[in-house]
Amino acid sequence: MVRRLLVPLLAALVAAGARAQNTDQDLPHSDSLRQGAALHDVIRKGTLEGRFRLFLMGTINDGAPLDHHAQAIGGSLGFASQRWKGLQFRMSGGYAFDLWSSDLTAPDPLTNQPNRYEIGLFDVTAPRKDDQLAYLQLFQLNYRSRNERTLLVLGRQEINTPFINPQDGRMQPTLAEGFWGSYRTARGLKLQSGLLYGFAPRSTAGWYSAEKSIGIYPVGLGVDGKPSRYAGNITCPGVAMAGAQWTGPRKLTFSAWEVVMANVSNTAMVQAERGGRDDRWMVGAMAIRQDKLGNGGNPADSLAYFQSDASMALSGRFRMNMGRFRWQFNYTRITADGRYLMPREWGRDPFYTFLPRERNEGLGDVQAATVNLIWRAKSGWRIQGDVGRYWLPATTDAALNKYAFPSYLQLGLNAQYQFNGDWKGLAVQFLNVAKLAAPGAVYSTKQAVNKVNMFHTEVVINYAF
Repeated sequence: MVRRLLVPLLAALVAAGARAQNTDQDLPHSDSLRQGAALHDVIRKGTLEGRFRLFLMGTINDGAPLDHHAQAIGGSLGFASQRWKGLQFRMSGGYAFDLWSSDLTAPDPLTNQPNRYEIGLFDVTAPRKDDQLAYLQLFQLNYRSRNERTLLVLGRQEINTPFINPQDGRMQPTLAEGFWGSYRTARGLKLQSGLLYGFAPRSTAGWYSAEKSIGIYPVGLGVDGKPSRYAGNITCPGVAMAGAQWTGPRKLTFSAWEVVMANVSNTAMVQAERGGRDDRWMVGAMAIRQDKLGNGGNPADSLAYFQSDASMALSGRFRMNMGRFRWQFNYTRITADGRYLMPREWGRDPFYTFLPRERNEGLGDVQAATVNLIWRAKSGWRIQGDVGRYWLPATTDAALNKYAFPSYLQLGLNAQYQFNGDWKGLAVQFLNVAKLAAPGAVYSTKQAVNKVNMFHTEVVINYAF
């Protein structure tokens, strides 16, 4: 039903956008904060906004397991009204089409494991039900104050925090539904908070309540080593979040976040950094503590999401700039107190050691070390090389290894080019990732497929306006 409504609606928006003035999205030249405007003009002179994306992806596994490839095209198209007394209405729809892909629904005949990466370009909840997807993304009313220090958003929106974020590495980003507010003082303090009750996880084509969104992705193993059964059995009416960031003298920044998953867990993070992106050097550190709330999501421990009593993680970074070249050394330690858990459907890991196409969520007793080498050219190129070593618990230690993942080495090359001039808004990305089992790691072929001893490549073309 939503798809049938989107086509004529978006067509109407295109027509409206063709008549729209070329104005800034947040503060148009004729912003009604500064002068009077009829409601009719606020809507009629709104702006069309969107993004087109072409995504080519492929994975090669070592030995007999299946290899896969997928090619998708899509994006989003939306409308933003002009502001009227600080208020703005925004809406958009997302869509994706399968151009040419291998059979992503067939499990590997050798290990019976499903496809892991390529299926994420489409809807993981209904693989190959249809070769085209469309759904409503943004639908919100927001308010921005005259001095631009206050922003309030109600409805479906994009949120970027350490724990809930767009994780925009597929066709569509992760979105959230609820109330979100931010306030920035004149002295470098930024406050954010909100209550979220719905999510549209990336790699899906619909909206879910907070509790139903947990478990859409593979659920792994419970602490007893049996398949997890929390999907569809969690009681979690919503997520409350609050964050504060203060930037002081000498580019010293302190951040603190609190994430309360009602009846499931409480996650607290503190972070400190010294130095900016372009400074000669920078050092940063974060600490994350998680505690079970209520019954972890379900009175029956076998159906609960948060089965450990607590978890603790520490992460740090040292960075040095040398002209257009910089290098970063990162380290993360997740203690053996329990698994670090945060729904993968909501965002990626906040650790400094995070590398594209892998996470350490669901793990405890982890040590990770990575080095990033980054070069920025005047011409618009940004090239990053990554090397990472991850020491994980044994694949048989289900209490600390939710997805039975072997210790591994990861190598990556990520090249991005931003066009300017007449081609402003166009960007190209080339990502190549190799993951190898670490020396001495013990694992089965089933535990290796799509995880280690594999090569993954992507070509992504974006155009945003």
